[in-house]
Amino acid sequence: MTPRPLAAHDEAVRSWIKNSFWRFNIAIWVLFAVVDFTIRLIVYQDPLRALGFTLLQEPVAFFISCALYLVYRRPDLSDPFRFRTAAWMVGLSLVAGILQAELSHRFIELTGWHTPGWTPREEWLFRFIFVWFVYLLWSLVFFGLRTRAQASRAAERTQQVLHEAQWTELQLLRAQLDPHFLFNALNGIASEIPTRPDAALEMVHELSDYLRYSLDNRHRVLAPLAWELDAMAAYLKIEQARFGERMQATVEAEVAARERLVPSFLLQPLVENAVKHGLRADFCDLRIFAGLDGDVLTISVSNPGRLPESLEVVEGIGLETLRRRLAYHYPGRSSFELSQMDGMVTAELKLEGEPCSA
Repeated sequence: MTPRPLAAHDEAVRSWIKNSFWRFNIAIWVLFAVVDFTIRLIVYQDPLRALGFTLLQEPVAFFISCALYLVYRRPDLSDPFRFRTAAWMVGLSLVAGILQAELSHRFIELTGWHTPGWTPREEWLFRFIFVWFVYLLWSLVFFGLRTRAQASRAAERTQQVLHEAQWTELQLLRAQLDPHFLFNALNGIASEIPTRPDAALEMVHELSDYLRYSLDNRHRVLAPLAWELDAMAAYLKIEQARFGERMQATVEAEVAARERLVPSFLLQPLVENAVKHGLRADFCDLRIFAGLDGDVLTISVSNPGRLPESLEVVEGIGLETLRRRLAYHYPGRSSFELSQMDGMVTAELKLEGEPCSA
C-alpha cells in the first residue's frame, strides 16, 4: 500500500462533493419550500397565492443554486476563506438575488398578486435582499461542507502516511535484525553438528519455528502477545543452544496478558538488546515477564548489567523505532523505561488499552 498522490486526494474531495451535492441541495430546498409556503399562507391568507409563489420561487432557487454549484466546484475556489472565494460568493449571490427578484416581479405583474400596503419598488427591494441573504447563506453552507470533506480526506491521508511510515520503519527493522540473527544462528548450528548433532537438530527446529512466525506475520500490524512470546522463546532457545551454560532464559506471562493484541515484533528489539548486553556478564540470566493490571499491560525484559551514563549507547535504531511505534499505536497511553536494580537492567513497557491499528 502506498499513499495516494495529492491529485488523487483532491479528486476524492471533488467526488465527495459531486455525490453528496444533489441530496443536500434537494433536501434543503424542499425544506425551504415547506417553510416558505407556511409563512406565505399566514401572510396572504390565500392558499392559491401561497402555492403559486412557492411553485415559482423554490424551483427557480433550486436551478440557480445548481448553477452556483457549477462555479463553486472550480479548483481555484477550494478555499472558502480566501478573498477571491469570498468575492465570488458575494458577487454571484448578488446576481442570483437580482435575477430571482426580477422574475418574482414579473410574476406579480402578471398575476396581480401585489402585497397590500407595499409599492412595487418596496416589494422588489425586499425580495432582492431576502433572496440575496438566502443565497449567501446557501453558499456558506456549501463551502462549510466542502471544507469539512477536505479536512476529513486530509486526516485520512495523514493517517495513511503515518501508517506507511510505521510500516517502512518496521520493515527496515526486520531487514536489519533478521540477517544478523540468521547468520549467528546458522554459525551456531554448524559448530554443534560435529560434537552435538542432537542439539544442532533442536536448534534447527527452533530456528524453523522462529522464521515461520517471522514470515507468517510480516504483513501483520498487530498480533496476540502470546505469538510474540512464543517467537521470542524460540529465539532464546537458539541463543541458549549457542552459548550453553553461559545463558539462561525464562518467559512468564499471565493468561490474560497473553491474549492482548500488541504491535507485531514489539519485543524483538528489547530481547535482542538484552541478549547483546547480558552476555557481557559471566552469566546471562534473561527474564521476560508480562502481566495485566486492569487495562494496563506491563511487559518487562531483564538482563545482567549496568546502565551507562549516556542511554544513547543503549538505545540504537531498534529502541528508537520502538518508541515511535508506541507513540503511534498508543498515543499518550504508553511508557517505556530503562532501570537498574541489584545488578539487573530492566526494560519495562506499560501499554494502556488496545492499540490503534491502521
